Amino acid sequence: MGTFLQARRRHLCVKEASFEDAEKAGDLWNAIVGLGRDPPMRSFAEAVRDTVPAEYMAFLALDEVGAAYAFGLLWKAGKHVPEGASAFEMRSAAREEWATFDKKAKQVKHLSDGFGWDLSAAWAQVRQVDAAGDDMDRVERIARLAGRMFASLRGAHASKVHGVSGEVYSVEQGNDVARLLPAETVLLTDPQIEIVALERIASRRAAQYAVRGATKKSKGPLVLALDESGSMSGIRNEWAKAAAVALARVAAAEDRPVAVVHYATSTVVQVVKPGDSAGVVKMILHFLSGGTAIGLALGVAVDQVKALAQKGQHGADIILVTDGIDRNEEEQKKSVDAASSIGARLWTVAIECSIAEDSPLRKQAAQYTELNDKAMTEGSSITLLAGAT
Repeated sequence: MGTFLQARRRHLCVKEASFEDAEKAGDLWNAIVGLGRDPPMRSFAEAVRDTVPAEYMAFLALDEVGAAYAFGLLWKAGKHVPEGASAFEMRSAAREEWATFDKKAKQVKHLSDGFGWDLSAAWAQVRQVDAAGDDMDRVERIARLAGRMFASLRGAHASKVHGVSGEVYSVEQGNDVARLLPAETVLLTDPQIEIVALERIASRRAAQYAVRGATKKSKGPLVLALDESGSMSGIRNEWAKAAAVALARVAAAEDRPVAVVHYATSTVVQVVKPGDSAGVVKMILHFLSGGTAIGLALGVAVDQVKALAQKGQHGADIILVTDGIDRNEEEQKKSVDAASSIGARLWTVAIECSIAEDSPLRKQAAQYTELNDKAMTEGSSITLLAGAT
């Protein structure tokens, strides 16, 4: 843990407090992190030390960013404690701020778990969101949903077998050599019983993995076109942003570049790296509002696939999320055809709406899914896109 002098150089709130009263600021910092001499008797710093929640003592001693957040809260509170306040009054004021800190600490934990960040990065983003006056509760909800989605995707991946294309869900009889169980392939290595194994395969009685869906042998860029028209606000937007985070985390583990195309009647492109905490929060909070131009969005998505594919990865996936369609089907078909021409698969998610069966957004999609309001709160809803990861 850094000393007060180090904290003063690293954290603006500590630096500014030291300009006001360096001695009091030093006493408060030491009281929070458990360093230095005991604070003066009947001081606010003493009240802070005496009321530090036991569950955060070790954390505050080790995480300087979290300690700086606590310092900012308590320094402001201390300035409002009247002269001559009793020890009881000072402890009450300190406990109120520790309660606020506890709420933030829980939000930080949810961000850390849901987005896969370390605690220091999560604390830094909480401070940035609060400072900007943005909706921290919304960011927390998205983080918690993204965490559940990521767990669901990992579970779907766990049901896959190396070398087998698709999600394994059972065992069946057949003659697909690529999906034979190990017990069957062993038979082929023994010259004395090889003929038995071949006969079982020829008669479609060999034990093989039963799979559903399909996975590409080559996984290239992942581009998510997220509808940010006015009607996508609320839980619809939260589902889309949580899905983007979870999918990006899985893609990052496979070194797949990821881009998000925010769209309404205009587009904004953002490359997403799960470890870039500031970038992830920026993506989550971004919202264009307005109308919907799907053909435009898909055209931009195709351009992103081409740009990202220059890194040497091919076989891209484009995920389109929308809660309604515009009437420019000619532009939509043009963009879908362009995606197909470069080997990119389209995955269409229709949120609380239905896209016509003859629409290129549905007819030419590798998978088309309609999502209702109940599913949008469940982490397992992301498994509909597991094939894209």
